[in-house]
Amino acid sequence: MASDIDKPLVSVIVPMYNVGMFALPCVNSLLGQTYSNIEYIIVDDGCTDNTIDLIEDAVGSDTRFKILHKENGGLSSARNFGTQRCHGDYVMYVDGDDLIDSRTVELMVEAADKYQVPLVIGSFAKTPVLDNYKIGQNVEFHVESGIEHFRKLLLLTGESGSACGKLFERSLISDLVFPEGQLFEDMGVIANICSKIQKVAFSDACFYAYVTRPGSITTLKNQGSKHAKDMDTAIETVRQFTEPEFQGEFECFQSFCTLRVAMRVDPDGFDDKAEAQNYLRNARGLAWRASKNPYACSIWRLRCALFSISPRVHNAFYALYAAISGKAIG
Repeated sequence: MASDIDKPLVSVIVPMYNVGMFALPCVNSLLGQTYSNIEYIIVDDGCTDNTIDLIEDAVGSDTRFKILHKENGGLSSARNFGTQRCHGDYVMYVDGDDLIDSRTVELMVEAADKYQVPLVIGSFAKTPVLDNYKIGQNVEFHVESGIEHFRKLLLLTGESGSACGKLFERSLISDLVFPEGQLFEDMGVIANICSKIQKVAFSDACFYAYVTRPGSITTLKNQGSKHAKDMDTAIETVRQFTEPEFQGEFECFQSFCTLRVAMRVDPDGFDDKAEAQNYLRNARGLAWRASKNPYACSIWRLRCALFSISPRVHNAFYALYAAISGKAIG
């Protein structure tokens, strides 16, 4: 067995902003990691509540934890701040109210070493508020080319486009720059990295738990003009890295991502309600074309067909599927 000092150092970067007690399960999931050579960089993104006090009490004298303070700038700003100050051979991101399984870092580092890859990718589960989280399934890794995984991103099958639930080699750190002030900021970063690396190791095991709670970014119901514009920006960024032979897959990506915003559009969130109606009309047109796209999986084709006919019917179907299955689709 290698001693701790011989193992690669992993930097786990955790932005925190006013999550209060919800930070504690996240921190406990970090404290419980079976891999020990870790530096935890908690980025205080200008918290105005007791979040940081709670974290300080929870970690006590554990010297692996570093709490860095900055003015509030949003998730991307906090991630960039932490990335610029980390020292690890590998980098991982965890959002401040989410959780990871206790063996996440250990198993991902093992996979990176075994398969000699710069990027290791796990799946994720969406869960209600939990005190702790366990994978609950066997863990098996597979290897594929970066461009094959990029295609999964375009089809939103097996790749969410999130920076979370992944282990990045330090050689990729210059690409880990998240556009500040932008929503859906991860997708362009992940597309860029997958388009240039030779191979990745991936697992269907859900190492990462996205906690859905009232007020969290992932559960906002109503979306307005900023969501629409930022998603369009993210889509165009991904387009830059898309090879011509993936045009059919990119059309799926554009349709699916636009649908994900349009299904939650609130006309009151737009300066001009006509703009909201135009966005919705365009989304329905894209969805209709995607419903006939041979690259789309059957679930996405069904979703797109329903949305093109009636967003209300689509949303009812989506809510029913999520309630029955316990998970969301896309």
